[in-house]
Amino acid sequence: MLQVLYSGETKELELSGTRQGLLAFGQLLRGEAGSFDLSANPCPSPYERSLSEIAFREDPERATVSIVTEAQVLRIKGGREALDLLADNLEGFASEAGASDHCHVDSPTYDYVAPESDPLEIALAK
Repeated sequence: MLQVLYSGETKELELSGTRQGLLAFGQLLRGEAGSFDLSANPCPSPYERSLSEIAFREDPERATVSIVTEAQVLRIKGGREALDLLADNLEGFASEAGASDHCHVDSPTYDYVAPESDPLEIALAK
């Protein structure tokens, strides 16, 4: 299970899921392209809405990864090395995080994240 919650006002995203869901998504990111259907959250508070899909693709022309929201879809696009670093962070977090832990994946915290990216928080599903 994975869900992505979005705040239009702040452009902040929260990607949350079970350990298995986050690990599976990390593995999916290691491919060239793909998508992941998300679990709907009818009560996304304090966020405004729940997104319905994550779509990603490798772009060999990019050195960084772009993480942006378009309508109901979280779009991730980047070079192979940047996508692998994002996958590493997801898998590491899923493997080691405590129940109340979270991590932020954004620019300039990580230099592999493009400046135009929406701020992303990763958390274990409660």
